[in-house]
Amino acid sequence: MKRVRFSPRSSFARTLLLIVTLLFVSLVTTYLVVLNFAILPSLQQFNKVLAYEVRMLMTDKLQLEDGTQLVVPPAFRREIYRELGISLYSNEAAEDAGLRWAQHYEFLSQQMAHQLGGPTEVRVEVNKSSPVVWLKTWLSPNIWVRVPLTEIHQGDFSPLFRYTLAIMLLAIGGAWLFIRIQNRPLVDLEHAALQVGRGIIPPPLREYGASEVRSVTRAFNHMAAGVKQLADDRTLLMAGVSHDLRTPLTRIRLATEMMGEQDGYLAESINKDIEECNAIIEQFIDYLRTGQEMPLELADLNAVLGEVIAAESGYEREIATALQAGEIPVRMHPLSIKRALANMVVNAARYGNGWIKSAAAAKRAGRGSRLKMTDRGLNLSSGSTCFSRLCAATAPAAPAEPGWGWRLFSVLSTITTAGWRLAPANAAGY
Repeated sequence: MKRVRFSPRSSFARTLLLIVTLLFVSLVTTYLVVLNFAILPSLQQFNKVLAYEVRMLMTDKLQLEDGTQLVVPPAFRREIYRELGISLYSNEAAEDAGLRWAQHYEFLSQQMAHQLGGPTEVRVEVNKSSPVVWLKTWLSPNIWVRVPLTEIHQGDFSPLFRYTLAIMLLAIGGAWLFIRIQNRPLVDLEHAALQVGRGIIPPPLREYGASEVRSVTRAFNHMAAGVKQLADDRTLLMAGVSHDLRTPLTRIRLATEMMGEQDGYLAESINKDIEECNAIIEQFIDYLRTGQEMPLELADLNAVLGEVIAAESGYEREIATALQAGEIPVRMHPLSIKRALANMVVNAARYGNGWIKSAAAAKRAGRGSRLKMTDRGLNLSSGSTCFSRLCAATAPAAPAEPGWGWRLFSVLSTITTAGWRLAPANAAGY
């Protein structure tokens, strides 16, 4: 059986949970302190006074402090009854007067029994106006004494609950605001880290917040600057190498044109090798372009795909299409997406056994668009690294032509930088 475990992951949730827990513990502690050092002593004093009143009203004689027995006149008792609102009921009449709704309290019964010197039952009735105490003592076992607590009203407790609720809401709201302010630099740091992961180096982040967060932000700025410097050096190196390679290739091409007709087959072979080298250099250049941040604009996906199909199809290559009617507006950089689609078409043409099909459609309710490029090439095995820059594909028959890994890696980099998702899958066709 799997155990369900609640564990907040974010620092915001953990800090808020900690503050709410401390606030709850503080309220419970305050309640216990007030209950034991304020309410219970007052309640004991109230029970003692009430016990003296009941004893005086239920007996004809009252013993004074010096031991003298004082006879309580009936008129005096009636006057006390009237002033205090005390009334006497039999068992049946007490049930009709509200005793059936009263709740028995063992704690109060024990205290009252101790004060009166005999078994006593105490019940408390809570009505709309004020609480009522019902007493049945050993002095008159068949009589219920009804004592209304007129100084206590139900409305007296509502401000307490309102103030307590307001304090809790203010504390939680203040904690929420404080945590959001504390975590704002971390949110900025997260966005910047995601941009770096996509190959976009953001400007240096503003260092603010707690000292620990400022230290992390400062370290991230240093790291981002180092990554940018490495990317610039890589771009410069690869651009220089690509440029330097074109010069000897051009000289070799000129030399082949000066060769005699008897060496025509050799010149043709050399020219093919030169074209292959130029294609590899173009792959390097495309890879360098994918690492650059490009502005996005709203363009028609059908139009971009149509331009690629028109440019890549011809007598030797026919591309089947299944495009959705109308426009498919998508935010993209048309040039980079066109270059990525062209790489996909070239890759499918080389390794797709002579059949290519492209399809584009928009999803429902504005949830994006979908573009498919299908060929009849060999399936990729699980864990294939064909999208790596330097790889020999793990298909059963890996392509021998150069540029396989660079071309697909260029496609993956362009698609990822544009905020799209590339999902390769094996299929038998459309």
